[in-house]
Amino acid sequence: MKTTRRHRVLDHPIAGYFILAVFGVIALSIFVWVDSWMPWGLDTSGLFAAAGSLLALLLFKIWFRPDYKGCLTIKTLLTGLIMLLPVLILHYVGSIASIISFGSGSVLLAFLNALTPGFGEEVIFRGMGIANFMRTIRSEKQIKVIFWISSIVFGFAHMANAIGGGDPRLMLIQSIYAIGIGMAFGAVYLRTGNLLATIIAHFSLDFLEMIRADLTQSGGIMIQMGAGDWITVAAGLLGAVIGLRLIRKQYHPQIMQVWKEKWSL
Repeated sequence: MKTTRRHRVLDHPIAGYFILAVFGVIALSIFVWVDSWMPWGLDTSGLFAAAGSLLALLLFKIWFRPDYKGCLTIKTLLTGLIMLLPVLILHYVGSIASIISFGSGSVLLAFLNALTPGFGEEVIFRGMGIANFMRTIRSEKQIKVIFWISSIVFGFAHMANAIGGGDPRLMLIQSIYAIGIGMAFGAVYLRTGNLLATIIAHFSLDFLEMIRADLTQSGGIMIQMGAGDWITVAAGLLGAVIGLRLIRKQYHPQIMQVWKEKWSL
């Protein structure tokens, strides 16, 4: 695929993915830094992270105007959520079990904290990079390349939580879980071209999970695992299965058509 808008670096599909991921991180970080200067006592960094991520998406769309149609739309939103429904339901069960086991914390803080991964991680690991990759490819065989890159990078980025004091063993489990969830989210985004579905799904998973008292106190860094966590790990494995099914070869022509329309080709 090719548009009339050219960029020497972004026209390389894999390099473009990582460059846009860094761009997303920078945009998010600047807005979070601005939040640190705000006079109120409540941690609203999630709101600012969401704003920075949306700005990054807007700048990406402006850069490629008028070719790119964008990825935040009501169209196919329900389709994407239905595709993710089995993973969401199982994950919700695990999160509720964890809340029962560990107790509940602040719902407001959970809501605010979940905005950062819900918006930020979707924009950084899927939103711009996958869209740009699909702009540049010539063959259906390349679809699985970005599917695996985005899933694996998303998963192992969670190892960074070990820097914040998390147990490396738990972070490894979380990373493997995240790869599975990333496979489901990536496949849905490729199939629908709709990032709003994965944003809503991602936010809802983190929101319910962060209500548990131990994650509220640790700032979202996992420091212990209970029965509910193993259910969410199972949800990650289910996500991997669903992702692989959604990305099967028989759907590749449909995926190519979705992105052809997204890029006005």
